[in-house]
Amino acid sequence: MAGFRNGREGSRGRAAYPGLLAGYDLYETLDMAADRAVFKRISWCSLIVTAAMIVCGLFAVSPSAFFAMGWLRVLLAVVLAVVGMVVYVFAHEWVHGVFIRIFTGEPAQFGFLAGSGMAYAKSSWFFSRPAYIIVALAPVIVWGVVLAVLMSDVPGGYFWCLYAIQIFNISGAVGDLYVTWLVMRMPGGVLIYDEGAAMKFFAPVSFEN
Repeated sequence: MAGFRNGREGSRGRAAYPGLLAGYDLYETLDMAADRAVFKRISWCSLIVTAAMIVCGLFAVSPSAFFAMGWLRVLLAVVLAVVGMVVYVFAHEWVHGVFIRIFTGEPAQFGFLAGSGMAYAKSSWFFSRPAYIIVALAPVIVWGVVLAVLMSDVPGGYFWCLYAIQIFNISGAVGDLYVTWLVMRMPGGVLIYDEGAAMKFFAPVSFEN
């Protein structure tokens, strides 16, 4: 493929390129929506993380404090948790988009995948491994910290409202963590092109096979 030699340089250190560099070729592909084995693996890991976090939460704050609030406040907390999870989906992708723009100087493209309903943020740029890992992990870190701070300063009953969103945050990031692990195992100099659920990984020709 024809190469593009000018990436976003300076303080970004060639974090992303508007086109594929010369001397690179397709190394591997990943489509988490189409690959049923990968989808099942991520789903099971997400369920395990959810169960583990629920158990940890039970040790941190007794659920009795939640039910002791009275049924109206319990109902309000449940509604807030559900609304918070819906809002979080957009907030998660928004953070991806912020870091995509930091590295490329261009706005991200957002959407939902037909069939699965998965939300995504994508870019037409090719990302270096360090930049892509930052883009992938930024939402779970940013919102994880924000939610942890909020949880430390709310009455015990409402802890579970925020903790439910935190569980959603971390268990929902299993896909991002899986891709990060996959990218970390690839050759140095790998470039990542993210199409939403599907990703293409390009490596210098000398690293192929």
